[in-house]
Amino acid sequence: MNAAMHWNTIGAMLLCGLAMGAFFDVYRVACHRFSVSRWMIPGFDIVYWFLATLLVFHTLLHKNFGEVRLYVFLGIGIGITGYFGLLSPTALKAIRFVFRMAQNVLNALWRTFRILLVVPLIWIVRALARVLEILFIVTAAILLWTFRLLSKPFAGLGRWTWERLLPVRRLLSPVGRTARKARDKWRQVLDVFRRKP
Repeated sequence: MNAAMHWNTIGAMLLCGLAMGAFFDVYRVACHRFSVSRWMIPGFDIVYWFLATLLVFHTLLHKNFGEVRLYVFLGIGIGITGYFGLLSPTALKAIRFVFRMAQNVLNALWRTFRILLVVPLIWIVRALARVLEILFIVTAAILLWTFRLLSKPFAGLGRWTWERLLPVRRLLSPVGRTARKARDKWRQVLDVFRRKP
C-alpha cells in the first residue's frame, strides 16, 4: 500500500469523524426538539453507533480494502475532536434553525391543507347531513299525512266491525280469563321449582 493511499484513508477517516460529530449534533437536537423519553435514549444511542460503524467500515472498504490500522482511529479521533472543538457551536445553531424552519414549513403546509381541503370537506358533510335530516323529516311527514288520509274511509268500517264483534268478545271472555288463570298457575309452579332448597 503506497503513501498516497494512506493519506487518502486518513483524510477519509477525518471526514468520517466530522460526519459522526455532525450526525450526533443532529441526533441531540432532534431528541430535544421532539421530547424523546429518557428510557428511549439508550436504544437510539445503539442505532447511532451502529450507523456510525457502518459508515466507517464502508469508507474503509472503498479506500484501503477494509484494512484497520492505527491511523484509522487517529483520523476518526482528530475529526471528531476538531468538529466538537471548532464547528459544533455553529453547527448546533444551524441545525436548530433548520429544525425551526422545517417545523414552520410543515405547520404552514398543514394550515393550507386544512383550509383548502379539511374545512370545506367538514362543511360539505355537515350540510349534506342537514339536508338529509330535513328530507327525512319532510318524507316522514308526507307519509304520515298520506296514511291518515287513506285510513279515514276505513275508520268507520273498523268501528262498525268492532261493535259487531261485541257478542263474540263477550262469549270468548271466559276463555280468556281461564287462559290467564292457567298461565298464572303455571308461572307459580315454575317459581316453586326454580327456588333453591
